[in-house]
Amino acid sequence: MARKGSRVGEIGGYWLSQRPNSANYYATWYDHDGGRNRQTRRKSLGTDDLREAEVRLAEFVAQNARFRDQQPAEMPLATVLVRYWQGHASQIASHEQARIALALWTEHWGDALVSDLTIERQEAFIRWLKERGYKNAYVSRVLSVGRAALNRAVKRQEITHAPFVIDEPDRSDQEEKLRLSQTEMIRLLRAAEARPHVLMFCMIGLNTLARPDAILELSPFQVDLDARLISLNPRGRRQTKKYRPTVPITDTLLPFVQARDVERFVNWYGRPVKSIKRAFAATVKDAGLSEDITPYCLRHTMATELRRRGVPLWEVQGFLGHRVGSRVTETYAKFGPDHLMAGVRAIDAYFADLGAKLGGESPWSKLQLRATCVPVIRDVSLQVFERMVGVTGIEPVTPTMST
Repeated sequence: MARKGSRVGEIGGYWLSQRPNSANYYATWYDHDGGRNRQTRRKSLGTDDLREAEVRLAEFVAQNARFRDQQPAEMPLATVLVRYWQGHASQIASHEQARIALALWTEHWGDALVSDLTIERQEAFIRWLKERGYKNAYVSRVLSVGRAALNRAVKRQEITHAPFVIDEPDRSDQEEKLRLSQTEMIRLLRAAEARPHVLMFCMIGLNTLARPDAILELSPFQVDLDARLISLNPRGRRQTKKYRPTVPITDTLLPFVQARDVERFVNWYGRPVKSIKRAFAATVKDAGLSEDITPYCLRHTMATELRRRGVPLWEVQGFLGHRVGSRVTETYAKFGPDHLMAGVRAIDAYFADLGAKLGGESPWSKLQLRATCVPVIRDVSLQVFERMVGVTGIEPVTPTMST
């Protein structure tokens, strides 16, 4: 048993202790009241095993401690990484990629302090990642996550400063983004007919070049049918580095975004869809396409298609959300009659070409009336009910109020 008041496994002013009547370890710290007085606080860690208690103490400190101007030589790197995950990375769209990158940092660096991030040790970290088969481009992304965690700690004044985190400049092994041919696109859209919410996702993505999260969040409130504009950034949402532009509504997309009685255009039984990955992957499989095709391929395909059809680079950048002008200019440019119109014409022409390849039959036209993504089973149930009424000869009765 640790002696009462002894500081076992201290981390940033928190330490392990035990009470005379309990074998469990406690996270212990001083709670200052602003003056000279200080009160000892404890929180049970629920274990009497010292090694397990040390781990739980580290987790407790990472989640609950208040740090202020800690020196790099006093701050565990793992604490910075965990606080970044809990305070920011877990809430972003790319949270899964961030989680994996943070796990790699934690596995390699272990109980290192922030001050241990020397250039030599960072180079060893890069070699370690490459020895595990990670390509240069992915190594660069892993490094950027750790860099972001350290920068956040500095901005929040949790640490006084952070070491410079190097990068892997050689991206020559970065994989080329997959793009679908017209034949592959037709197969994908046909397969999507079995999943109306996937078809809706595809049609919005192909006609707006929006990122997957922007498509899933799109609601009728963002669609101005009179001005024929879609604001991909909902009102009240702060713009981020992944800028969401306002784009015109193509003739092809118009039937899909006319519904006003849905919370989100991409929905299942009226409920918003949080992730499209699994359903999209199943659709790709049904279409007999490569499993490497992801929702992002829609965006890459159409960006390439617009350039092939002579759409100016600045218009393609406008669809993609790559900033090309001042905020003031962009605010008014979207109301111009020629706003991104070369891109609109190219997108409609692309779908006309798809239809021509099918001899005039459009693989998406059948679903336009079901653009609210309500499964077909509802229509089938209605047919069965009507058939039962016809067979039994019973007419539907309208209830009346009895007096």
